[in-house]
Parts: sequence; structure tokens; C-alpha cells
Amino acid sequence: EINIVSGEDQADCRIDLAPEPNLKETGDLIRWVYVLVAPYPTTTDEISLHAIQKVWHGENDAAVSQLVMDDATRGVFSEIWGDADSNTVKVLSKESLLPETWQKEAVWAIIPFEAMDPRWKMIRVDGSCPFDLDFNPEHYALSAVWQIQAQNEKKPCKFPLPESNFNREKLTTLTLTGTTAMVRQLAYHIETDGLLYPVNNIAAVLSASDITHISNEVSFSPDCPPAVPLRREARFCSDPRYICILEAIGADVIELTGNHVLDWGAEPFLYTLDLYYKNGYQVYGGGLNAEQSQEPVFFEHHGNRIAMLGCNAIGPENILAGPDTPGAAPCDLEKMTQQITDLQEDGWQVVVTFQHLEWPYYDVPPLQSHDFYAIAKAGPVIISGSQAHIPQGMTFVGKTFIHFGLGNLLFDQMSDVERDSFFDRHYFYDGHYIGNVLETIRLENYSQPRFLQTDERESFLRLIFDTCSWNQVSE
Repeated sequence: EINIVSGEDQADCRIDLAPEPNLKETGDLIRWVYVLVAPYPTTTDEISLHAIQKVWHGENDAAVSQLVMDDATRGVFSEIWGDADSNTVKVLSKESLLPETWQKEAVWAIIPFEAMDPRWKMIRVDGSCPFDLDFNPEHYALSAVWQIQAQNEKKPCKFPLPESNFNREKLTTLTLTGTTAMVRQLAYHIETDGLLYPVNNIAAVLSASDITHISNEVSFSPDCPPAVPLRREARFCSDPRYICILEAIGADVIELTGNHVLDWGAEPFLYTLDLYYKNGYQVYGGGLNAEQSQEPVFFEHHGNRIAMLGCNAIGPENILAGPDTPGAAPCDLEKMTQQITDLQEDGWQVVVTFQHLEWPYYDVPPLQSHDFYAIAKAGPVIISGSQAHIPQGMTFVGKTFIHFGLGNLLFDQMSDVERDSFFDRHYFYDGHYIGNVLETIRLENYSQPRFLQTDERESFLRLIFDTCSWNQVSE
């Protein structure tokens, strides 16, 4: 039993906030991780601790003019940084922080890590945040450390307290990607520049995720015609050797909703299914028949239980699986809604991916938005469009994150509206979906994506965010 006493001389133990957050792990310590967050459609990715402290003490920064937090958080950082300026640091209830940041310009929040919500964007501080794959709380600017000290050597401080609110063993990363089609000019460069040439710039990041999703729209076939000389037609197949590219990017689950999966008939598709199974990949969104194709796949990792569903809403009809024929999963929104409800009742976090209308603009056509919003009512944590060759925007329905279209991951389209695209790294913690990072890439040489540089990324994010509707996000 722990009793809180008012006088220091009455205490057997005391807990003090350490003045140095990077204190070495000597003795009993509690390390609490806080995060800096902004409204989701914020183009800034990173800020310095110095800039935050300037705002704390009453100065404005180019990105943020005011910080908001609850009273407990203000108390912690007042001990570390000194008294806050009341004009630039505002104390609110926990429930008011999200709407305050969304409704006012350049207002960001500091919150405990466990309060993270997907409608916020986590901002890196001095190059680090808990969403980083190599995050170390000991070297993080927004960690606060408490020391537990015994006041009586005959009564050691042995009572149950958490060591931290961040535990890597409770975190799961899921990366969702857009269109992959290893054909035409991309296949030509594989043959001329090396099997792994297309993924040299992105493989390390993709493979670092705990679960990496690939929507491969094209079946493998031993009889696929050679890519050299260049084949330009739109009847697609891939050389089975190219499966090593999926291995190099750490693929774990393959989506089969693409509208080219039966370009060369059922036999290559069945061969591809067998190839995936032999290489240990889970598959969904396609199968031997309609019923099998509509079944979810499941992942349990670090205590997070994730189920994935996918379907093709647009056809063409001849590539969709039937009662006794293979192909892509046809969309049955009523059935999918019931599946989501049942999975949630069983404790699964549900992720839905769509193959939908291939729209030649950044905005979202009504036919597509209708289906995405219809499924959002069931409350999956993520809805993601795998079909888009041109990237599209995102929004929230409640806490459900919708990304209407990510653009290409591996394909050969180089027009101004096609060559930049996303892949999204999603985070689950302790059984909950807590947010994501939008990775941004640009295709070079018709075959090799690279990450956007800072100025390129900011322009691209602003372009896409300006197409989005954020109505009622903070409610």
C-alpha cells in the first residue's frame, strides 16, 4: 500500500523530477515520453528544441506561435524549462487540446505519448520522435525523468510503478503502399540495371516495418515474354525472378485486388498464388473464388491484433473472382461492413484497402468517396486506396483515417501528376491505432523511386492537403 504524505520528513520515499532528462539509468527511474503534435495537415516535419523553448518563454516561431497542454504537462516542463509565458503557453483540459490546435493557426500541443491520436501529426524534435524506427527515449528532448529515492535506508522503495509510458515491445508498424506493377520500362531497367535496381533507395525503410503491404497488380508467369527489348503493351505479366524485389523490401502481405491480375489468364494467377504461399507471404483481396478472396488476413504482433480486408469495386467484371473461378475480390459493401463489425467485436483493429476508380486528377470522384465513406461508418481504423496512379488526399471520419489514393510504388509512370506518390507508415500501440507518417517518393528513370527532399516534400504535401476536406475532423 502506498500512502501520500504532506511532509518530507514523514516520507520513506520521494519522487523528484530530475533536472537532466538524459540522466543515465542509475537507480530507480521513471522516464515519461511526451510528444509535440500539430493538426494532421501540417507540412512541417521537424523543429528544434530551442525553437520550442523560445515559444515557451514568450517568443513566436515561424511554424508555431502558441503551445497548448494540460495542467500536469505544463507543471512538468515548468520544472525543466522554467516558468512559461502565459501569452504563448495555454493550459486546457485534455478534451480541448485537439479542437484548439485544429481551429487556430500555428497552435501546437505537447501531450504525453499515451494520449496520441491519429488526427494529430507528431512533430520530430531535434531530429527525433517516438515514431522513428530507431527512437531512443534516453536521447529524446521531450523525455522527463523522475528519480525514486529512499529516505530511510531500512525501508527501500520497492513498490510497483511504471518505468515508462513508452515500450517498444507494445509498438507495431504497418506500411501500406500503392500500385506495384513490375512491367514495361520498370521491367526493362530490372533487366539492364539489376534485379534490385528499382528499390535501392527505398528498401531499407520499407523492410524496417513490422508488417509491409504490397499491392501487386500483376501475376508472375514462367512464360512471361522477356522485358528486353522494351515491351510497351498494357497486357501485363512479370518474370518470377522479380519476386526477390518483394523480399528485398520486406513484404509480408500481398494485396490481389488489382485489375491486371488475370491479364494472362487464370493459370499465371494460380501459379502466382502458389508462389506467394511457398515464399511465406499472406495474401488477401483475391483468391481461388469469391468467398476466399473476401476473407481477411490476420497479424498479431506485440499485442496488437490487425485484420486486413480488401476488394475491387470497379472491375472489369472478367477479372473478379466468381463462385467457382479465381480472381480479384469483388466488393460487397454490406458483407464487408458486417465483417468489420464482427472483427472489431473480437478485438481486431481493421484495415481496409480498395481497388477503385483510376481517376486522372488529384481530387476524389463521388463514386469513390461514396464507397470509402460508406465503409468508414463501420469504424475501421484505416481505409486506403491502392488503385491510384495519381496520388489523392486524405481525411478522417471520427478517428478512422482515410487515404483515398497513395499513387504508385513501383510502376513506370513519369508524368508531372504521376511521378510523386506516398507510402504510409501506420503505428499501433498497446492495441490501439495512434497515427501515421506519410512517406513521399518521386520516380526517376521510369523505374527507381527516391525520397523527396525537404522542399520537394513540403510542396507536395501542401498540394495534396489543399485538395482535402477536413470538415468536422476535430469534433
